[in-house]
Amino acid sequence: MPLRYGYGLLLFLSQVLLFGCLGLCIFWIIYYGGGVAWVNDTSKQFNLHYVLMIGGFIFMNGQSILVYKNFLCWKKKYNKVIHTIFFALEISAITIGLMSAIRGHNNSSDPKHFYSLHSWIGLGTLGLFSLQFVVGFIVLLTFLACDATTTKFRHQLEPTHRTFGLIIFSMAVATCVAGLIQTARHRLSGKDGKEDYKDLREQGIVINVLGMIIISLGILLPYVIRSRSIEH
Repeated sequence: MPLRYGYGLLLFLSQVLLFGCLGLCIFWIIYYGGGVAWVNDTSKQFNLHYVLMIGGFIFMNGQSILVYKNFLCWKKKYNKVIHTIFFALEISAITIGLMSAIRGHNNSSDPKHFYSLHSWIGLGTLGLFSLQFVVGFIVLLTFLACDATTTKFRHQLEPTHRTFGLIIFSMAVATCVAGLIQTARHRLSGKDGKEDYKDLREQGIVINVLGMIIISLGILLPYVIRSRSIEH
C-alpha cells in the first residue's frame, strides 16, 4: 500500500510539472515575448514555435506516455486509442511549430536553416518520433482488425515501443533545453538595449526555471513508467 501511495504522489507530481511547464512557457511568451504570430513578425513566429514544440514534445508526449500506463481500470484498447490521439495532437503541434520556425528564419535578413545543435537534435527526435508513430499506428490498426491472432506479436513489440518512447522523450528534453539556451543567448544578449542573460533578470530566471522543469520531467517520467512496470 505505501508503494502505491508513493507512486500516486509521483504521478501527481508528473502532472503538476507537465502543466506547469506548458503554463510557464505560455506565460513567458505572452508576458515577455508579446504573444505569437504566424506571419509578418519573426520574433512572434518563433514564440509560436516555442509554445508548440514544448506543448507537443513535452506536454502531449508526456501525457501520451502516462495515459498508456496509468489508466489500468479501463480496457487496454481504450488506453491505446487515447494514447494514439495524444500522439496525433503531438505530431500536429510539432509540424506546425517546425513550419513556424522555418518561416521565421525565412523572414530574417540572412536566412539559414538547421545549422545549430538544437536543430540537429530536434530533427533526430522528430525522425524517431515519426517512425514510432507510424509503427504504433500500424500495430493499432492490426490490433483492431485481428486481435486474437496478433497478441503474441504485439506483446513482443511492446517493450521496444516503450523503450523508444522514453528515448524519444529524453531527446525531446535535450532539444527543448538546447533551444532555450539558444533563445536566451539571442534575446538576452546585452546588445541593442536587450537585457544581459548573465545579469539573471526576471526573464532569464523564467527561462532557467522552465528548463529545470523540463529536465525534471526527463528524470521523473522514465522513473514513473519504470516503477509501474516493476509493480505490475
